Amino acid sequence: MTVTVKNNITQNERNGAEMSDPKKRATEDLPLLICIAAGGVFLAAIALIAALTDIPAFPAALIFLIIYCVAVAAAYFLMRGQTAFGIGEKERAAIGNLMTETMRGIEQPAVIVTAEGKIVWSNDAMQRAACSDDTLAGVNFGSVSKTPVSEIAAFSADEGMRIEISGRAYLARAYEMSTAERRYYLLILEDRTELDAAVARADDELSVVAYVTLDNLEELAQYARVSYREAANKAEELIKAWVDGMEGIMREFDRDKFLVVFPHKQLSAAVADKFGVLDAVRGVKTGDSGMSLTVSMGMSAAGANIAEREKEAAAALETALQRGGDQVVLRTAQGLEFFGGRTKSSRGRTSVTSRVVSDRLAELISASGNVLIMGHKNPDFDCIGACIGLAHFASRYSGEVKIVVDRTSRNFTVCTDGLLADPAFRRRELFINEADGLDMIRSDTLLIVADVNNLAICESPEIASNVFRTVIIDHHRKAQEFESEPELTYIEPSASSACELVAEMLELSGVGKPESDGEGLPRREADIMLAGIMLDTQDFTRSTTARTFAAALYLRECGASSEIARTFFYEDLSSYITESRLGAEVCIYRSRIAIAVGRGRAASVDPGNSRALSAARSADRVTASKTADKLLTVRGVDAAFVLIETDGEVMISARSDGSINVQLVLEQLGGGGHFDAAGAQVRGDNIKDVLTRLKSCIDDYLSQ
Repeated sequence: MTVTVKNNITQNERNGAEMSDPKKRATEDLPLLICIAAGGVFLAAIALIAALTDIPAFPAALIFLIIYCVAVAAAYFLMRGQTAFGIGEKERAAIGNLMTETMRGIEQPAVIVTAEGKIVWSNDAMQRAACSDDTLAGVNFGSVSKTPVSEIAAFSADEGMRIEISGRAYLARAYEMSTAERRYYLLILEDRTELDAAVARADDELSVVAYVTLDNLEELAQYARVSYREAANKAEELIKAWVDGMEGIMREFDRDKFLVVFPHKQLSAAVADKFGVLDAVRGVKTGDSGMSLTVSMGMSAAGANIAEREKEAAAALETALQRGGDQVVLRTAQGLEFFGGRTKSSRGRTSVTSRVVSDRLAELISASGNVLIMGHKNPDFDCIGACIGLAHFASRYSGEVKIVVDRTSRNFTVCTDGLLADPAFRRRELFINEADGLDMIRSDTLLIVADVNNLAICESPEIASNVFRTVIIDHHRKAQEFESEPELTYIEPSASSACELVAEMLELSGVGKPESDGEGLPRREADIMLAGIMLDTQDFTRSTTARTFAAALYLRECGASSEIARTFFYEDLSSYITESRLGAEVCIYRSRIAIAVGRGRAASVDPGNSRALSAARSADRVTASKTADKLLTVRGVDAAFVLIETDGEVMISARSDGSINVQLVLEQLGGGGHFDAAGAQVRGDNIKDVLTRLKSCIDDYLSQ
């Protein structure tokens, strides 16, 4: 960097000029002469006092002399504008001038503005960037960059903000400078135009890498038999035609699994088309069954080289399958983008999968010093049941297993009253709070998270962030990437519930065989797991498959009773009244979507009463879910959304008959769940604003 200093008078020359001026020198020495004269008078006064009193003259004069000399020296240096500890005002002024001239000469644009954006100083590079021959003083920076200073200042100086000035791209960093009267900002601009162009050229030169798979062939083979192969060939032809249109290549690396590479310049067209190849493949039917074939893709346009993009594409495909398939997951420099996902999840797991997962989990538990298990906040029956089943599994391989849960939750109380009445179970002290869980964390601690894959909404995000080894077992569609890759991930959206997945693992591993031999899953624990399956399937009427019934049969063999499990769902009169009131406040949106809006119990609870607040929130959540279920039984209603205003947030519960993916709708509001059952919690907005946002999300979904 070239620095040009326009000030031609050096500091040494200034000092020499000052030394050569006798009048200026005498003026600066005058304070010292006054101090010396005052000292003589002071000493004479001391001598007179000593003569007229009994005070010894010499000790008194010596003490006063020392104090006086120190005071005179300090006064002299202060009056001269310099001290032994720093530089004088003149030197500071000179250095300030030097810095100003240096900043003016640097090649990076720099400008000082007020908090309102008014320019008070700019360097030459800034004037050139703004294509101005005149000074920019007095001009508002927003009129130069089209970006208000307040927006730039909102970003950290390390991060900076991208802005544009006169057709060129800059990274602007703001540094606050405050005086007693006003606040200013020093803006340093870094020209990124050429760098951005180089990155764009590199992206164009690097190809997009994608993995493609036909994701429900197993299901088709089961029901369509021979005809599924013909459908698979048609789908492959459609995908090949799409790849050819993208000027790409496609190679099969496994049965019905392909590696695709195409130029980056074609990506924008595919995104604009929302990957219409998904709809084309979905239109392929299999013989008399009429079942549709679906395809999933994971692709990456981010990475320094092809190898990195291939790795990212494989991870993106895994995410697509964990979200239920029939979709594209695209990795870019900004993160993941999702397209499709408009059909129900295909059955992806097998008994072999469950056995492999249970074996791997057993290995991880055996290698751990202790095991912590937890679900999501405000746990429901499925969450608590899955945690209890996993605790039974883990206890066979580890001596110390605990479940982290909020014991003030109403659901926890309902689920565990019978368990805690058993002295043998109570002695296990299985349930602990967050604080105790944090105290148990060691370097070899294993955390198992059940019924949730977003660690931000698990029972204790702090525990999740401090444990080095994590396992995730869930049946909800994956909504985002993990900050750190878990040791084991078992996400199966086609499963009805987390309890179904855990029950299958217990059965296949042999850990939870019927308790006739004294080692199986206890009856009371089996009751809770069966209740979890019944809750998520609405008494086996939704998201139910042969594997769901197989899991329920296993739990029945362990002693579970559907009659006892159903008692968990009994509600009080106030809940019934609230549900009825919500059901009456319904509007039909877009001719086939029911939306109910109401006020929950938690809205009227004292925020300081945490126990009552937790119970009210749990009741509101159950009320919203039941109301959404009931609305879905209305003729002509394809989907139902229930909004309940609670303590500072709006709770949303959604249900669908399978024609609308409510998960994709609520993902736009920070929620998630299943294709036909999802939820969200929106904080900070009132219920009217949330309703407006929800309708906009529904419109976006239906317009695709």
